[in-house]
Amino acid sequence: MRFMQFANRFHQEESGQDLLEYALVLLAIALAAVVGSSSLASTITSAIGQLNTRISTIVS
Repeated sequence: MRFMQFANRFHQEESGQDLLEYALVLLAIALAAVVGSSSLASTITSAIGQLNTRISTIVS
């Protein structure tokens, strides 16, 4: 009977579960932001390089 009481009490305590779920969602969002910003930075660098080449060609 004592084990059943422990199991019921353990099953009812879910306060830490919400915190863990929010932490995992926040981690996923942060990871997506880092990966996205890295890709965006690469795209912007490439575009600026092409623009620099065109301007250098026109000025020369």
